[in-house]
Amino acid sequence: MKNDSVSEVKKRRHPLRDVLLACMLVLLLAQGLIGALSLSALNRQIIDNTAGRVELLARQTSEQIQTGMRLGKPLAQFFGLSGMLDDLRRRIPDLSGASVVLAGGQVLTSVGTPPQAGALLQDLRSAVADGRGQGRAGTAAAGSVHQADAQGIRVAVPLMRDGGGLQGAVILQVRPQDMRQSSLMLDNLAVLGLSTLCAAIVLALVFRYVMPLHEVASAGRSRMLVPLLVLMLAQGVYAAYTIHTFRTVWVRVTRDNTQVLAQGLQASLDRVLGYGIAPTHLRGVEQPMARLASAFPVISELRLVDAQGRLLNRANARGAMPVAGATAAEPDDTLAFPLKAQGSGPTLASLQVLLDPRLLAAGIRARVLDAATVVAVALVAAIELLLLLNLLMDRAFSVRVQDVPGDPAGLDDPSKVGAIVRPVMFGFLFAMALPLSFLPIYARSLLGDAPGQGALLMALPIAAEMACGLLTALLAGRLSDRRGWQFPVLTGLLVSVAGNLACALAGSLPTFIVARGLVGLGYGLTWMGLQGFIVIRSPAAYRGRNMALVIAGLFAGHLSGAAVGAMLMQQLGPVAVFVAGAVLLALPALGVFTLMWPYRHVAGVQKASQVVAGPVVRSWKALRELLATRDFGMLLLGCVVPFSIAQVGLLTYALPLYMETYHASAATVGRILMLYGFCVIYVGPYMGRLADHSAYKKYWIAAGGLVGSAGLLSLYFASGVVAAGLAVVLLALASCLAGGAQTAYMLSLDHVQRYGAGGATSVMRAADKFGQMLGPLAVGALFASVGISGGLAVTGALYLVATLAFMVCAPLRGAPA
Repeated sequence: MKNDSVSEVKKRRHPLRDVLLACMLVLLLAQGLIGALSLSALNRQIIDNTAGRVELLARQTSEQIQTGMRLGKPLAQFFGLSGMLDDLRRRIPDLSGASVVLAGGQVLTSVGTPPQAGALLQDLRSAVADGRGQGRAGTAAAGSVHQADAQGIRVAVPLMRDGGGLQGAVILQVRPQDMRQSSLMLDNLAVLGLSTLCAAIVLALVFRYVMPLHEVASAGRSRMLVPLLVLMLAQGVYAAYTIHTFRTVWVRVTRDNTQVLAQGLQASLDRVLGYGIAPTHLRGVEQPMARLASAFPVISELRLVDAQGRLLNRANARGAMPVAGATAAEPDDTLAFPLKAQGSGPTLASLQVLLDPRLLAAGIRARVLDAATVVAVALVAAIELLLLLNLLMDRAFSVRVQDVPGDPAGLDDPSKVGAIVRPVMFGFLFAMALPLSFLPIYARSLLGDAPGQGALLMALPIAAEMACGLLTALLAGRLSDRRGWQFPVLTGLLVSVAGNLACALAGSLPTFIVARGLVGLGYGLTWMGLQGFIVIRSPAAYRGRNMALVIAGLFAGHLSGAAVGAMLMQQLGPVAVFVAGAVLLALPALGVFTLMWPYRHVAGVQKASQVVAGPVVRSWKALRELLATRDFGMLLLGCVVPFSIAQVGLLTYALPLYMETYHASAATVGRILMLYGFCVIYVGPYMGRLADHSAYKKYWIAAGGLVGSAGLLSLYFASGVVAAGLAVVLLALASCLAGGAQTAYMLSLDHVQRYGAGGATSVMRAADKFGQMLGPLAVGALFASVGISGGLAVTGALYLVATLAFMVCAPLRGAPA
């Protein structure tokens, strides 16, 4: 019978060709994603290193100007600025222009092509007002900012008034490094292309000669495993090369920047030797050596050595060092600069710059982490693409039968409806999660000179988004019943596009709040419409499994989208991220029209509103009685709402601000958000199965509350990037422990059975959205009063108190497994 089916498929279509083309498409998409992310991160790495080098030189000039201003010289009448800029042009070979400007944008003096100053001055004002310096552009130490585009890399260093306001800036622009024509870029693309070609050949050979057609059609495990192994091998080869490239580029650029900085001191010493002073008679040379070492942290020490190799002087960032007992430096960590009295004369001495091996190793580890992040994001996306490929294979080998007019019952297995929705959900959340790593920081950049309630005002865009999501979540079920699931899904996608574009155009905080509200409206409509599709199309026995598949796709999109958005923000800025999110929403729309569109006709199955958004209020008296119970009411008050407050308050609002205080990049925030997604995707199903086999679900809910509150409380006793990562992991484990048990516990309650399972489910979902809306507001208010660490600790303490109240008050209900 199976052979007859396969023969019929052969006559109708060319399934093997379709499968191979689909495999090739997935391979190209996955390799293209990892290639784009790797090259973007590599380009950003070079830009940051170059901007750091230029910023150090600009800061030396700004300190000279600042010293003169402190002595009473007005900036508008400062003499000698042209000479300072000419000196910078001699010291920076790739300088295309430099200028000193007033805060209003008036150029006092310039060399070369004057850099565009308007946007940089705006970011400097925001950075100076923040006190930390995280504006819309990239930032460096002490409030400096930089921007990069096709014209080059621009760096602005502030010039401050005595009272603390911005009076002007030193702005430098260097020529862009043409990565596209460099051998580095070409070699990277060659390795990517070669690994992709080899993987494509292997896939073609395996499907053509190794796996018989009936085995491909039978939906066996090998059909999914073989493309996954080939894809992982191709990405592993390219990832290994990428890690090597990241390490090499970072070391090379660091050494090049050190060389550029040291050449200025080399030129000064050459001039002194040109006066006829012997190297052994130099006095006070340790002072400029110490200034150079303090300006660039990777420099551990500078040495002056005569022509015979004898050590004359030593200095580090703290000042002069003793000469006696010094050991020879390792050649790999040393840069040597010959010193001559005349350009063509003999070498009289040499300046040795020793690099700190610990900082070099730390930088290399950071670059490896960047590459590993790219690989992880690409692998998660590749797995989702392979699941889509598996669905397309099923359809390629299916024999379609029309059961009900307009309803393709034979198109897909009804028990696997979740596999149809999962790619759409992944694409939707990927686009929606792009700006999550910087939303409160971007909101702060729109505050201007707002008074002391800044922490609370920054929370308003997220709160508005969650509130609007709550509103549409309550309406989507009825819309699905009246207009079909496709109406809220497509309407939500359209509204989400409008919301993202409005975010990109927002020029003030009120406008941005309205824009995020639009995003929340679209999110609620699409998310609940997709749930409605599961309810309508999935058999009751498989509804939980299909919903779990969709939730996994949600978190996979959330994980990879947040990390990609963080990288795009560092590369292109926040406005480009919002535009990219709007454009990428076309992908889930395409999935709706290709994967789900055959199911747009309702065939008399259960209404979505009965499960997705049932009547929340049967009567106000019944609702009050339900909320006042020791079981359902305590479940909401002690578990659902506190967890939602902690989840959104930490992940979406607090984490970017907390990480910024430790000078962590947006990419680091994205990596920590990835930890949450990994736990929920890969640990959550395992814990969910264990909770299903447990006789009493209350213990799992209480354990989740204890673990989650411990994560937030730990930030009071420990701090830093590692502590934040641990708190996020513990909160993810709390979600895994309690998430699967909450619904089962709730449905087993007598009060819920009398009220109605659908209505009680909607009440619980509304409480979850209410907590998500309240989270950023509550945490923001705590930040304004007790600070970041104190606010998170107080949130954890309240979460712990709520959990203990649930443990004491809620009855030990729960149907035996």
